[in-house]
Amino acid sequence: MSLLKWALFWTIVAVLSIGVLSYIWFDSGLAVWGNNLKFGAGLFFAVALVVGGVLTTDKNYKAKTRSFYREEWSFICLLVTISLFGISLVFS
Repeated sequence: MSLLKWALFWTIVAVLSIGVLSYIWFDSGLAVWGNNLKFGAGLFFAVALVVGGVLTTDKNYKAKTRSFYREEWSFICLLVTISLFGISLVFS
């Protein structure tokens, strides 16, 4: 359940921050916001790839002392990516 809470938290943070930055730097139209959400989803997908790839070394894989493991953070980033793309479809 905490995976979904973290995914929801990062989705809300991403949508709000992208919305504020879109309003400040770009036009305030919903189409622009939708395109910026797609860009943000691409960034979260890149982060998921980095988290899933870089943290798979033997040293990091054997040191499982954290509360969240690399697979869980990668999955959280993928959930945020899917939700941001879904939200951007509403605005397109």
